[in-house]
Amino acid sequence: MACNEKNPLQREGTSVLTRVLSALSTSFAKADERQAADILLFLRRYSTYLNYYNTTNSLAGDWEPFMKMDISVTLAFLMRLDSRKCSDYKKLVYKKIRLSGTDAEVKKEFKYVFDLLFSLLKIVTEQYHLLPESYEFKQEIENLIKTKLLLPAVNLKKLYDNFNTDGLLNTGTDIDSAAPINTASSSSFALTDLGTEWTLPLPVTGLTVPPSLPSVKDKVVYSINHNFFNAQIESLLKAIATLAEKSAVLFEKTLEDYPSHTPHYALVIAFVKLFAKAQDELNNYTKRHLDFYYKEVLQLVNKKAETDKAHLLLELQKPVPKHLLTKGTLFKGGKDSITGKELSYALVEDVVFNKAVVEQIQSIQFLNKSKELLVASPISASEDGQGAKLVSVDKSWFTFGNPETIKEATTGFAIVSNLLFLNEGQRTVTITVTFANGTTTFADTSSLPHSRFFKGELTGNKGWHTVDLQVIGNSIGDQLTFSLTLSPDDPPIIPYTENIHKESIETDLPILKIYLNQSSAFSYPYRLLTKDRINTIQVAVDVVGVRNLQLSNNTGSVDASKPFKPYGEFPDSDALFYIGSKEIFQKSLTEIQFVFGEKIPYNSQIGYLYQGNWVAISGTSAGVDAFNLNSNYIPSAKDFSENEPLASTTLTGFIRLQIGVSDYSKDTYLSAVQTQINSTTISQTTDTTPTYKINTGPIASPPELNLSAFSINYKATVVIPLNAVNTNSNNRFLHLAPFGYYEVAFDNALPSAKISLVAQMDNNGELFIGLDNTEPEEVVNILFQVAEGSSNPLKNEEKLLWHYLAVGNKWIEFESKHIIDRTNNLTQSGIVTATLPLTISNQCTAQQKGLYWIRIAAKQNPDAVCKLMMVQAQAAQVTLVQDETKQIEFSQTLRAGTISKLVVSESAIKSIVQPFDSFGGRTRESDEHFYTRVSERLRHKQRAITIWDYEHIILEQFPQISKVKCINHAGFYTETDNSEVFCENFPGHVTIITIPDFRNKSGINPLKPYTPIGTLVNMDAYLHKLISPFVKLHVKNPQFEEVQFEFMVSFYENLDNSFYRQLLDKEIEKFLTPWAFDISNEISFGGKIIKSEVLNFVEERPYVDYVTCFKMHHIIQRNGAVHTIEKRDVEVAIPSTARSLLVSYTNEITKITHLIDSPATCEC
Repeated sequence: MACNEKNPLQREGTSVLTRVLSALSTSFAKADERQAADILLFLRRYSTYLNYYNTTNSLAGDWEPFMKMDISVTLAFLMRLDSRKCSDYKKLVYKKIRLSGTDAEVKKEFKYVFDLLFSLLKIVTEQYHLLPESYEFKQEIENLIKTKLLLPAVNLKKLYDNFNTDGLLNTGTDIDSAAPINTASSSSFALTDLGTEWTLPLPVTGLTVPPSLPSVKDKVVYSINHNFFNAQIESLLKAIATLAEKSAVLFEKTLEDYPSHTPHYALVIAFVKLFAKAQDELNNYTKRHLDFYYKEVLQLVNKKAETDKAHLLLELQKPVPKHLLTKGTLFKGGKDSITGKELSYALVEDVVFNKAVVEQIQSIQFLNKSKELLVASPISASEDGQGAKLVSVDKSWFTFGNPETIKEATTGFAIVSNLLFLNEGQRTVTITVTFANGTTTFADTSSLPHSRFFKGELTGNKGWHTVDLQVIGNSIGDQLTFSLTLSPDDPPIIPYTENIHKESIETDLPILKIYLNQSSAFSYPYRLLTKDRINTIQVAVDVVGVRNLQLSNNTGSVDASKPFKPYGEFPDSDALFYIGSKEIFQKSLTEIQFVFGEKIPYNSQIGYLYQGNWVAISGTSAGVDAFNLNSNYIPSAKDFSENEPLASTTLTGFIRLQIGVSDYSKDTYLSAVQTQINSTTISQTTDTTPTYKINTGPIASPPELNLSAFSINYKATVVIPLNAVNTNSNNRFLHLAPFGYYEVAFDNALPSAKISLVAQMDNNGELFIGLDNTEPEEVVNILFQVAEGSSNPLKNEEKLLWHYLAVGNKWIEFESKHIIDRTNNLTQSGIVTATLPLTISNQCTAQQKGLYWIRIAAKQNPDAVCKLMMVQAQAAQVTLVQDETKQIEFSQTLRAGTISKLVVSESAIKSIVQPFDSFGGRTRESDEHFYTRVSERLRHKQRAITIWDYEHIILEQFPQISKVKCINHAGFYTETDNSEVFCENFPGHVTIITIPDFRNKSGINPLKPYTPIGTLVNMDAYLHKLISPFVKLHVKNPQFEEVQFEFMVSFYENLDNSFYRQLLDKEIEKFLTPWAFDISNEISFGGKIIKSEVLNFVEERPYVDYVTCFKMHHIIQRNGAVHTIEKRDVEVAIPSTARSLLVSYTNEITKITHLIDSPATCEC
């Protein structure tokens, strides 16, 4: 769907300033609008019509001398000299001159200009002479005449004479009745008649009418267009304006504090003040008429004051486990600073307080930066999520962690197995993860540097031992193999020991932890590892060189630290060599190899000890050092203690070899000796004296079977099934969560449940709250104080999900009846009431044990919730008790800490704290607002149909909104990528765009004043009650389109370039967004920014010498520092949509604003 058409109705919207026409105010047009000065001047004029009779009852003039002699009348006359009206009259005469058809008419109108100017001079002089000599203001007027009026008067008189000589003026005595003052003919005017204070200087000759002009009209038009002529008039009128302004101030003072009034004129002033009472009564007629119609006929009344509310935190005394405070319980609210009345606040509902406390707050979230990262905050209420001190003014912190400072989460999986009990030798561990059929995620990944993907740790004898992991996938992608190798120099791998490893893991088996290395540029995204289902995990170990063995033979234990006789002295054919090892024989062995220092004999009768009986190992061959163990081999029970000698009570853990030959037995040796002896011969010599010689062979030494060294190599394998029940408790699979772990196993109750390599995390943000000193089925009231307006206003409302950690490490969603969220999804401060279910547990391993955990999950947009300032249990809400009879009602916000006591104290309560200011109060409706509200109500009838209806209903119901724009036939639709597109030609849709009142609001950026999400949601809900069911309503923030300037500037010499570059940047920002710096300026929809106007503004800065290469860029949309939609080097920037506002460019991340380079070096 394409929406390129503009809405044909281009409007500004309605603001609080333009909501009501001033003409509708009851005080706009009064029956008698005269002020005291007007009445005194009226009396002066009226006195000329009253005859004055002297003491002889003879007519002696009128009463004017009496009415004009007082200083108040003189000042009133001067203050009513309106220079603006005189200037307008002058422009009107100029226009008549230009439109005149005859010379006579031109001369007459031209004369009227001088009539006005000279009459002003006469009036000032006359009033000057009426002022008392002792009055200081008289001297000020004299100085004004000499410094401001004299020279323009002389020049104008000179010009008048010249014009008169040239025949450009009418010489008659007629005057213009349309003049703003009573004028006299200028033909008889002479400066010398004004008084001695008008000491005449020489006139300045600045205007000469060219004689070549053909007509009188041309000459007069030339004169009235001349700068010199107009400068004299402007100087004179400015002086008159100054005089009137000063006179107005002094006039009020003379009415209140001037003791020199004559007694009879003091009576006149007193009458004027009394007459003001009658005027007020008369001028109140419009209001009385409205009151009669609205309040008597329609029976409408002013809205009463709306009570404010406050959140309290209570603490019970130590011996008190629980305590009930009923609805209406009163708390002391101090004295009203305006009325001095004692205030009371009442509990809004029954609350049972208990000992529950919020002990820990932790959070995780997924960030999308260069790639998706899982990050975690073990201490959420801190600046960096790790415990750093909060630095923000309001001490707020990001609910799911600060994206700029939060650390990567430590997460992955772990293998718990006795196969990992590896004390010595060259040790290779291989973990093969087999996924469900059809998985192709890890296909053809053998060429990648997988050693960086994961990090491994084993339970070493002195702590966690870090190892390098090699990871490889198979060709079809349904297997992932992790392997590591420990050299003989690496420490022994022992069972998990809490005192050494300190991870609070409930096991007595060795552990291999495998963490996802998110900091690696080659790491897998976390959620990729949760996509596929695991069938099995195979754990295999291959160990070379185990020497720590318990060796013995038929004669006893053997010391293998030196050469030894494995079968003992003179072993018979049935002599046995016993080999014991708790490390080896408790494992599911697949292959074992004996490594002898020398070759020794043994037969095929190899057996292992099981339940005290020797069981033959089938498939072995005599003299073969390595052999496979068949499936009949049964490992011994796990035992990680030191090897023990073989005894009659030993049941398992040994293997034996039988020599199988008698070559080394005593009988064989003795038989050999006997044979040697039997073979002895005696020979006799043939000499005369015969001698005898015994012929015996050498007797061999006893044969010995010695070993200089002995060790064992072995392989063992075990499979952890995750698609069937695991019956082997010695081998377990764990998911390592950021703050704990889950033991993962096949569940017969949920056979279709997917078990992935790492824990499933379907939410983009999660907040964990750990409660202590509580128990199941207890009700806990938790105060969530948010920083109002700190959520991302560009995101839609995020529906939060509330879970609790139950038995079996299961997160179960609260039933709706067990959770009451008054925070509107953490977009406004409020109390959440949670009833802890019976199945909640504090013995789970997914989070810290000993606490009951609640999880708040944001499925899509974690930044759509506000920052938090406090999360604390034992909260209650109170509201002001109003009493019209005692004139007790809301008048101002109650400051934090004011409420600290009950009206009637209770011994069970230890302390009461009001942590934050009260909220929600609204003063009694004024009459002016009442008239506005009722007039609007009579028009829209509480139904939103027209544009006018929408805008005025919103401004009335939501006082925090300063401006609203309703765009008819416009709305949003969602693209396939879930992005929203604004369409200005969308029948059936209505879009509301709001701008908040950001004055004195720390949470709102004045350069881009977004309305908080919570307010938008409330507005949408309210309007849906008043609109047609066929209308599709959208309540949104404006689209702020930024304008960025790029140029080079040269400042004047000896100026600090850095300072003035920043100053110029700030001044451009003020020029483009004046509402952010002056609340009297209103934000405007539409409009345009012209490059040449901004260039002129920059060039007019007093510190700027010249500007080059001036460019203007229109950034319509951007994502951080990346401009997704922009127009470069444009002459005019025009908003792209009806909901757009043009603002000065500011990148919140990089802090870059306008691209100003100095000094200017380009050669363009």
